[in-house]
Amino acid sequence: MQTEKTALILIDPYNDFLSVLGKSWLLNRATLKGLGTNDNLARALAYCRKTGIAVCYAPHARYRKGLFDQRRYLNPSAYLAAFFQTFSQGAWGGRFRKSLQPQEGEFVAKEHLISSGFVGTDLHDHLRSKSITDVILCGCLSNTCVESTARSAIELGYRVTILSDALAAMSLKDHEAALSSGYKICAHQVIPTSTFVAGKAA
Repeated sequence: MQTEKTALILIDPYNDFLSVLGKSWLLNRATLKGLGTNDNLARALAYCRKTGIAVCYAPHARYRKGLFDQRRYLNPSAYLAAFFQTFSQGAWGGRFRKSLQPQEGEFVAKEHLISSGFVGTDLHDHLRSKSITDVILCGCLSNTCVESTARSAIELGYRVTILSDALAAMSLKDHEAALSSGYKICAHQVIPTSTFVAGKAA
């Protein structure tokens, strides 16, 4: 892994997903606590800032009136997001967790509407402008936005690494399904955060 050609991509690090008072906390808490997600996200972020690995954010669309007006059909997760008004624009739940706030110079992509951090955003253009070839994915949720972003990254020609314990999902079963099935065909390597921050990623 070449530092200057690598970028960490934090996917949807919102309070609604990651914080105790978030709308999805009760669903996500088993994975958040079991994996140590928030600590591992902070460790991965600190390591990248220390070593000069680029940091990018791939945020989900914040809920606002009319967000889905141009879509004729909503998938179940989008329907639930609309029903519960998850990540409401301007609200606490729609802000990044305090420990994961972007710093000056770090890239925040345009919001993705459904799942992939690349679809309908400027993430690919930014990475290409920086000659990035390798992406490290972490964030929420294991089997939806993270997996979808990984699949898009593979299609676009990136080398994909997923941090297995810097993720969250609505159940351990969902998380384990992503690890045992989806990631095997859309990632070049799946490693724990400890391996990444020790500089041992391939």
